[in-house]
Amino acid sequence: MNQNKVRSTTLDNGIRIISERMPWVRSAALGIWVQAGSLTEQPRISGISHFLEHMLFKGTKRRSARDIALSLETVGGSLNASTGKETTIYTGYCLDEYLPLAVEVLADMIRNASLQERDILLEKEVVLAEISHSLEDPEEMVMDRLYENLFPHHPIGYPVLGTRETVASFSRADLYTYLQQRYTGDRIVFSAAGRIEHDAFVEMVQQATAEWDRHEAVPVPVPDLTAIVPNLFLQEPMAQQAHIAIGAHAVSYLDNRRYTLALLDVLLGGGMSSRLFQNIREKYGFAYSVYSFTEYMADTGIFGLYMACDPRRADESIELLFREIDEIRLGRISQEELESTKSQIKGSLILSQESSSRRMRRLGEQASYNMPYRTTDEVIQIVEAIGIDDLVSLAQTLLNRSQFSITLITPKTQSQKKRRIKA
Repeated sequence: MNQNKVRSTTLDNGIRIISERMPWVRSAALGIWVQAGSLTEQPRISGISHFLEHMLFKGTKRRSARDIALSLETVGGSLNASTGKETTIYTGYCLDEYLPLAVEVLADMIRNASLQERDILLEKEVVLAEISHSLEDPEEMVMDRLYENLFPHHPIGYPVLGTRETVASFSRADLYTYLQQRYTGDRIVFSAAGRIEHDAFVEMVQQATAEWDRHEAVPVPVPDLTAIVPNLFLQEPMAQQAHIAIGAHAVSYLDNRRYTLALLDVLLGGGMSSRLFQNIREKYGFAYSVYSFTEYMADTGIFGLYMACDPRRADESIELLFREIDEIRLGRISQEELESTKSQIKGSLILSQESSSRRMRRLGEQASYNMPYRTTDEVIQIVEAIGIDDLVSLAQTLLNRSQFSITLITPKTQSQKKRRIKA
């Protein structure tokens, strides 16, 4: 760890604190990372992590929802939050002099949420509208169904938003119990980057969390990862194009091969210079939108590709996607292409260091997974050491056609007959 810039501390209540000093900026970015997401939910309460995230902005014993909204906005800052498969993140961005306020407000939201019945009823309408919107977006829908197919009957496959039925069923007791069981010191990280002093930041967090007891979260039984659903064909009236998502199980966040997979991701679908863009969009003109993606979790990961195209081109498009993967598996990568991809990743890493928010997120993410902190230079060294053989070996291990699940959504106006997806 770079002791001059990045420091970490663990409080007696189990909360971990990590910060990076950037003396040349006037901002401070704060994140509170809670190990609560769809992975920590049971089917009956699917979506409760996301719903609780909404509810924590609705007021505390000391602050109304308006007080929370205005707390940082009136001094030029902002508050936000997001929920994922494994974590819920609460963020504050402000001038460095207002970091104590950001810490105090976010800690108050988490510790002293009022969870009023009236607010719960109102917020259910908001989240139900959000679910309806997601069901009207074919790209979002195909991604949700891909996760379900990759992780059938597993919490990772649950939609982060939950379902209409589960959200409608949430009670105040459900929310309060989940908050008490999941938002425990051993599952919380405070990360910050900007013009801050670590010791002062620790003191802020200590004061804001002084009444938080140290107790471990209630264990959640998680089923073993199961076999994937090979393919799924759906027809939806809102779809104007064929939406294709293919994905496979990949390496976890804790696996160093994720840097190799990141290179594969950029090479295949990371921008206008990528193979997918150049070959499928520019050469064949099959798609306006085509890209690859990765997601890393504690015990697994996902590598996937997405494409939207003319429904009449769906089978050809799927074949083109797999053909690009096969090219990698066969070792058809030039040294020039590898070096160009590395430069793209290195440039992105270095540019991200100019943002206090991006640095805060790197710190919080690594700490949430109990990973030792790696500087940008250390990550670049890892990337530089990756060779073509490493890319090919990983592709041959993870990216066989039989290991992929295919999800395809086409317009309802197509033939209603079920079809077999070619792969």
